Amino acid sequence: MRKLNTITIAILMAFSLPAVAQETEQASDEKTTKAGGNDVAIEVISVTATKRKTKLMETPVAISALSEEQLRQSGVNNVKDIADLVPGLDISMATDQAAPVITMRGVRSTNITELGDPAVGVHLDGIYSPRMQGALALMYDVERVEALRGPQGTLFGRNSTVGSINVISAKPDFSGFAGNINAEAGRFNSKNLGGFVNIPLSDEFAVRVAAKGLKRDSYLEGYWDPNQYDTRRLSSEVLNAPVISEDSYQGIGSTVTQRENWWIDGAGTDPEAQRVRALTPADKKDFYNNANEYSFRISTLWQPAHGLFSNHTVFQHYVNDSAGSLDLVNCDQLRGRPAEFGGDCSSFLPSDNTYQAVVNVPGELNLDITYLRNTLNYNLNDELSLVWQLGYEDMARSSAQDSETGLDPWDGAIYFLKGTGATSYSTELQLQSDEFGDLVWITGINYFFEKTKTLGYYDNPMDDKAFWDQLDRSTTAYALFGQATYNISDDLHATFGYRYSHETKQDKGGRTYRCSNADGCAPGWLNRSVLNALPVDYFNDPALYASYFANDNKGQWSNHDFRIGLDYNLSQDTMLYSYLASGFKAGGIGDVFEVVNDRTGEVSRFETQFDPEKVLTLELGAKSSFLNNSLNLQAAFFYTDYTDMQYASVGSIGNVERLSPVEDENGAPILDDNGMPVLDFQNQPVIAYYTQNVPGSTIKGIEFEFDWKPYQNGRITGYATWTHARVSEDWITKWDYDAEYLFNLSYEESIDPENTLLTTNLKGNDLAMTPRLTANISYTHSFDLGRFGYVHGWFNLSWKDKSYTTIWNLDKHLDDMNFAVTDEAAQYITDKRDAYTMVNASLKYEPQSQTWYAEMFVSNATDELVQYWNNTSKGFSKGSFGMPRYYGIRAGFNF
Repeated sequence: MRKLNTITIAILMAFSLPAVAQETEQASDEKTTKAGGNDVAIEVISVTATKRKTKLMETPVAISALSEEQLRQSGVNNVKDIADLVPGLDISMATDQAAPVITMRGVRSTNITELGDPAVGVHLDGIYSPRMQGALALMYDVERVEALRGPQGTLFGRNSTVGSINVISAKPDFSGFAGNINAEAGRFNSKNLGGFVNIPLSDEFAVRVAAKGLKRDSYLEGYWDPNQYDTRRLSSEVLNAPVISEDSYQGIGSTVTQRENWWIDGAGTDPEAQRVRALTPADKKDFYNNANEYSFRISTLWQPAHGLFSNHTVFQHYVNDSAGSLDLVNCDQLRGRPAEFGGDCSSFLPSDNTYQAVVNVPGELNLDITYLRNTLNYNLNDELSLVWQLGYEDMARSSAQDSETGLDPWDGAIYFLKGTGATSYSTELQLQSDEFGDLVWITGINYFFEKTKTLGYYDNPMDDKAFWDQLDRSTTAYALFGQATYNISDDLHATFGYRYSHETKQDKGGRTYRCSNADGCAPGWLNRSVLNALPVDYFNDPALYASYFANDNKGQWSNHDFRIGLDYNLSQDTMLYSYLASGFKAGGIGDVFEVVNDRTGEVSRFETQFDPEKVLTLELGAKSSFLNNSLNLQAAFFYTDYTDMQYASVGSIGNVERLSPVEDENGAPILDDNGMPVLDFQNQPVIAYYTQNVPGSTIKGIEFEFDWKPYQNGRITGYATWTHARVSEDWITKWDYDAEYLFNLSYEESIDPENTLLTTNLKGNDLAMTPRLTANISYTHSFDLGRFGYVHGWFNLSWKDKSYTTIWNLDKHLDDMNFAVTDEAAQYITDKRDAYTMVNASLKYEPQSQTWYAEMFVSNATDELVQYWNNTSKGFSKGSFGMPRYYGIRAGFNF
């Protein structure tokens, strides 16, 4: 009954809007007739949500369209910066993969490796971009960005389970030679330079060249630590930093590796190398979280005078040569935590500041992406047209990232080597009717192929290493689709859509190599001096590794998606719409693990395949333009049944006997009389990054958008949303949210899949990154100074309610889980994100000619600390965070 009441209220709210609109329109029309004109009408915005150009306010789907001016005003550099501009959208960063994680209406994908697919499809000029790293390409010289919400399965296909983001670049035009140069200088020594040139070579052929570059120092307080186990990548200056203690456990220093490093006294034969040394501040120019990116785009438009066809070609190249990013400790959340619970940041870091990191591995991110896109529109006759889209994307990536950031004596780092990347091809052929008959339709066929290569390894310098040599992982997908809208009457229209999808994923010849002290590949326990005499790239060669297991695997899935919709023109300016639509994301082959028992030699095989996820969404909406077209309102209610959500995380998939050191109650190896670890055969977990399926979730919500021009020089835009997203079916799984700290377990016990202490039911938990309420409002006012030009003021306020950063919802399980720590201690590492308010503003001057402009701006004026990703372990609340307060000046020149 409660669910029914909620839906009823939502429907009434969505459809009460048109009635108000009609009454207001009548009054407004009378006033306008008397005034004799209209200088506050909002410009008509066209979108391509239905793969043909339609008016935003006449398109029966929830969609937001962002112009180039809005993006520049909001300081948008790439797709992750639009998160606060679109209702129901949240975008995080997964630092280990250097990729955005997009959440829309409560749905997201946490597997952003080559094994996973996004839940929100990203399209560039209407062509699918498969790897989420590709979405990070600098956003510049765009016509608009369209964010569609709700399943887009019939028209946009794979991995548009809950929506699609389409970045549409500015096309060349034939009106004349034109160009722009714009620059930005800001805090953190930020420099941003961009521009475009439009060149019509004839009445039929035009070229547009655009480019952008961004450089920025790190906004972190960074330190190099010579006291961590692996020092091969540190400079001589860092290695020869002042000695602060002859050995550890003297309480001297600010980090764990300085004060309580259990291995340092016996880890090598060089006494000089075992002394505890001071940290060295890092140069912000090349430290983690800096920026060094550039991109250029060349596009052509060929449109012969006979008008039979037009051809738009885009070549784009993007390079990111920065230090990458890493997870930070949420010092604000830990502030004031008593020592018995683990202390706050001042207990294990140089300062009580979230924006800091202590590392021994310099960050490195080399991302190089080439895009080629082509769209051909051909008019077969007056009633039929053919659209042919071709897409090619080639991504090369390498990186180095410190993984434990000095918070644990067990050192670790992740490396992706040259040769890692992805290449994809796609083509789509559409046949479209004209727009003038009672039946408007589109049908087509789509083919997609992607091949990914992964070459890299996780390095525990003291022992185990896992090398990934996956050089032929592929996805082949094809689809047949059609969608038609029939005019039942002049005002009532019915839409029917269908798509058949088939997808094959395969790994050929994939290998995961193993290296450890036990098999003689690694230098051996506590041989720190031997390790640090090796070249930095010593473990880059899989030929050194002692053994491997094969990952050869294959999976196939097919699906039938549909869309049924009705929309009704209540008046000339008001439309009601409804639809029922499905969405589909294919399953995955996962990794295959063949693990050797060190004692018996027996081989155990573990597979980590996962099932497809599906959604079924009912949406009811209304769109109205009134007050003489000076106010646009959009309202939508949606209800989504979400089945087999794919949830990815690191965990144990089984156990195997390994020859490994015996540890004491504090987790430190027990040493023999010679100072070497005592070894024995012990059950050890098989660790994997794998995906499981959440049985069922229910998501419902209301979205309300407005765009109002109350007077000629003023504009108010924004939105408000309510979303309720929860796991609605029993999900019996193993507790994986910092089990070591919460249950006071050893590492092995915390990831043991058979540990019944960790069994939990997550039914009733909120889905991650989905605030219950959000609101955003922007106000722009232009001052007309006559012959002195114009001053434009802009103010934006964005508020998001509290939410959870993970699916675990720690505070909901304080009573049903047998945590070893108190409720007070657990609250310091909660995965709940507090509500926050972001304030942005700018003041811009233009002369009367509008040939140039100068602007002052501030982003995150309130200096909010916003966590977007959670990776808590051992009592440290870690994650990725938005930038602190940022301000500067912009200027541009048009010619």
